[in-house]
Amino acid sequence: NKSIPGALAAAGLRGSDFITGWKRREEPLDIGFVDEASMLDGQQFEDLQEIFPTLLLFGDPAQLPPVKSTGGMVFETLPAPARLELSRIHRQDADNPILDLAHALADPALEFHHFERMIEDAARRDERVRWAERVEVDLMARSPVLVWRNATRIRLINAFRAVHGAPETALLAGEPLICDGIELPLKHRKKRLDLEARGLIKGAQVVYLGPGRKPGFSRLHVIGAEDPQISAASIVKIEKPDEEEPFIPFAANMGATFLHGAAVTIHKAQGSQWPDVQVFAPDIYAAAQMGRSEAGQPLWKRLAYVAITRAEERLHWIVRNRLSKPTAPLTVDDLRGGPAPLQLEQEEET
Repeated sequence: NKSIPGALAAAGLRGSDFITGWKRREEPLDIGFVDEASMLDGQQFEDLQEIFPTLLLFGDPAQLPPVKSTGGMVFETLPAPARLELSRIHRQDADNPILDLAHALADPALEFHHFERMIEDAARRDERVRWAERVEVDLMARSPVLVWRNATRIRLINAFRAVHGAPETALLAGEPLICDGIELPLKHRKKRLDLEARGLIKGAQVVYLGPGRKPGFSRLHVIGAEDPQISAASIVKIEKPDEEEPFIPFAANMGATFLHGAAVTIHKAQGSQWPDVQVFAPDIYAAAQMGRSEAGQPLWKRLAYVAITRAEERLHWIVRNRLSKPTAPLTVDDLRGGPAPLQLEQEEET
């Protein structure tokens, strides 16, 4: 295929989800760089090999394998000369206790209760590790609680909304959302590119600022974006405990889709980092009790490794199924002062 987006589309990938600023290229493709390669499944890997004669993969063998994968990571099947494995993690500062905990998980003799004692000891010595008896609801507004089980995620989200008095039929300004993709037909390709260029890609963390000018539109703050405030057609889904269908407080006919962002699964958190991370330890303990393995390693170790290395500065290890009361109402005051929102609304209603 003569174009990069066309080549990726042929592989079942949407190039604009990963690449901005590309232009049409007449020469054949020669090399492909794949970040977070631990998330590639076998079929995606084969498709990319058909497109690129040379692939350079970057991945962490200690992370979780793809959800649909029956084995390990695709790069583990490569012959030794083609695989270079590094043993030292550099996500945090060299003297960071979070880094020491991550390295400790490589010990095959380490059991879950030993690991928790290590966390408890680290918390006594260093404020960057905290042994917590409950989930801090104030932190959930800007960084999600990391969980293993989907049921835990849904319960925490609904508890977060309940303690803030959020109505079922609307969102409060300041509620966190996670972009789950952009649903636009091909004729709106330019609009998709505009949204993605502003940072609104799948997995992006967003804060709801309020309703837009048209029904179904939202004013949003995209965390980490250069020009963070936008207005876009939105489809917001809030899942409820023991209900198959999510509750949708409002929705445009098409646009960016969002899940609530007060809690996310550890699988979804791969590739992201936050200054403060709360890890829901009862879920990881449940995985340890089940004795499951993923790609030849105990599942609980992979979960713990991914979860704790999402923390840039502080790790909160939550040991009780409790939620604190908020110290203040939800606010967007910390997000003010940026440029005026860019209107990325549809020119015509469909």
